[in-house]
Amino acid sequence: MVRRTLAAGLVFGIVTAAASTLQAASPPNMLVIGTDLAAIPSLDPAAINARTVSEVVSNLYDNLVQLAPDDMQTIRPMLAESWTVAPDKRSITFKLRAGATFASGNPITAEDAAWSIRRVIKMGQVGATDIALWGYTPENVDKFIRASDDRTLVVELPEPVTTDLVIYSLAGSSLGIIDSKVAMQHEKNGDLARDWLKANAAPSGAYSLTQWRPNDILICEARANYWGGAPAMKRVIMRHVPESGNQRLQLMAGDIDVAQYVGSGDLEALAKEKVVIDQVPGFGFYYIALNMKDPDLAKPLVRRAFQHVLDWKALAQTNMRFAGFPWQSIIPKGMAGAPANPLPGYEFDPALAKKLLAEAGYPNGLKKKLFPAGPVHLQNTEALQASAKLAGIELELVPGEHTPDFRARNFEVLMGNSGARLPDPFGTAVQYAYNPDNRDSAKLGGYYLWRTALDAPELTKLVDQSKSETDPAKRKALFEQMDKIYREMDPSLIVLFQRTDPYVLRTNVKGYFGHQTWSTRWSGVTKE
Repeated sequence: MVRRTLAAGLVFGIVTAAASTLQAASPPNMLVIGTDLAAIPSLDPAAINARTVSEVVSNLYDNLVQLAPDDMQTIRPMLAESWTVAPDKRSITFKLRAGATFASGNPITAEDAAWSIRRVIKMGQVGATDIALWGYTPENVDKFIRASDDRTLVVELPEPVTTDLVIYSLAGSSLGIIDSKVAMQHEKNGDLARDWLKANAAPSGAYSLTQWRPNDILICEARANYWGGAPAMKRVIMRHVPESGNQRLQLMAGDIDVAQYVGSGDLEALAKEKVVIDQVPGFGFYYIALNMKDPDLAKPLVRRAFQHVLDWKALAQTNMRFAGFPWQSIIPKGMAGAPANPLPGYEFDPALAKKLLAEAGYPNGLKKKLFPAGPVHLQNTEALQASAKLAGIELELVPGEHTPDFRARNFEVLMGNSGARLPDPFGTAVQYAYNPDNRDSAKLGGYYLWRTALDAPELTKLVDQSKSETDPAKRKALFEQMDKIYREMDPSLIVLFQRTDPYVLRTNVKGYFGHQTWSTRWSGVTKE
C-alpha cells in the first residue's frame, strides 16, 4: 500500500496487486481514458462543474494559478508567474508570464484573462458559482477585473474577502483562460460565443480539441508550442464507456489506460489484478436530497425520518467501499471546524423512522419518486429504495441523468454527490449552508441548499462571515457553529459519506494523478 498524505489531513490510497500481468496495447505516446461522456452537455468553461468535463477543460485551458494534487494549500504559478496582494487586501495584481501563446498562435495577454473571468460572471451559469461569491456581478465586473497592460491583470475585490479564497477560486476549471480573439469571431447576438464554445475550444492549455462526438468519443492533441513544453502524450482519447463491467474488461485487455467510473464489484475484482487503484479524496459528500417545495418533505419530522432509512453501514462495505467513507458533517475531514466524531447519529433505524412518520401525520407511510443524480448512483438509490420500504416509505425509482432536474428543483427525493473546488471548508459550506435568495426566480442552482428550497438565513449569514474572517481560530469556530446548526435543523441534504473518486490505472501509466478539484492534467503523463 502506497500512500500520499494531503495537507487537509486526507489520504490518497493506491491499491496494487500482482495476480496477473497486463500487456500495453495503446501506443506509448497515446493515453486512452474510459469514462462516461454522457454528463458533458457543454465544453464551455462557464457552464461546467462536474468531474469528467472539468478534467477535459483543465487540459484545454490553463489558469492563472494552479493547485498540485499532493499539496492543496500551496498556490502555484501557471499563466501568472507572480502576484501581489495590496496592503489593504482589496486587490490582487497578477503578472503574466512572457511568451505564452494560445493554440492559435495569439499571445496570451492580461486582457484575455480579464475577458475570460468577466465572461464567466456575465454568463451567470454554474461555473460562476465560486468567483461570484466575492461580490462580482455582471454590472460591476468590468470595473473590478481589468488589464493595466499586456502582462498585468488587476483583480479588485468589491467587498472584504480573504484573498487566499479568491486566488484558490481562480485555479478552478471554469476560470481557464480563453483566446478571446478566436472566441469572439464566433459570437452571435451577444452570446459571448456561448453556442460555439459548447462544442469547440480556443485553448491556452497543453492540448487542443480535435474531435468530440457526444456520448461517443473525445480526442485532444498535444500542443507542440505549449509554454510548458510539448507533453509526452501526443494524443489523449476519452471513450464513452458508461458500463462499469466494460471499463474493467477494456482495462484488462489494454484497450484503455485509465478507467474513471468503475463500480464497487468490478473494483473488488480489479484489486486482485496488477493495476493501480488511486482513491482520491474529494471535497464533497454523498447525500440524500429532499425537496422542501414538496409539502410532505417540508415537515421536519419527515426529514428526520429520512435520516434513519438508509443502511449506510452495509453500503460502506459494498457499493461505497472505494467511493467514499462514512461521514455526517458538512465540513470535510481534517479541515478547520470538522468534528472529531464523524458519525454523530444518523443510524439506520426503520422502526424509529416509522414512528417519526406517524408523528408527522403519516401512519401509513409515504410514496415519493426517487431520482439518482446520474447512472453511477443507481446502485445506491436501489439500496435506499429497499431499506426505505422497511420504514413504510415507498420510493418509485426513476433511472436516468437527473442532475439538471436537481438544479431546477424538479425532483422529490434524489441521491447524488457533490464536489468543491476550494481547498477550504468554505467550499463545502457555501454548497450546503448557503441560500441567499430562496425564490424560484433566483435560479441559484450552484447552491445545493437552494436546490432543495431550504431557506436558512442564519447559516447564510455565517457563511458570509467566514469568507472575510482571517483569524484561524475564529474561522474554525464559525464552521463548527454552522455544522451544529445544520444538524439541528433536520436539513434537506442528509450527508452520509465523504466522497472519494477511484481512478484505475494500468501500471505502465505514470504521472496521472486524480485531482481533488477534478483539475487532473495530462501534460505530465508518461508511459513505461
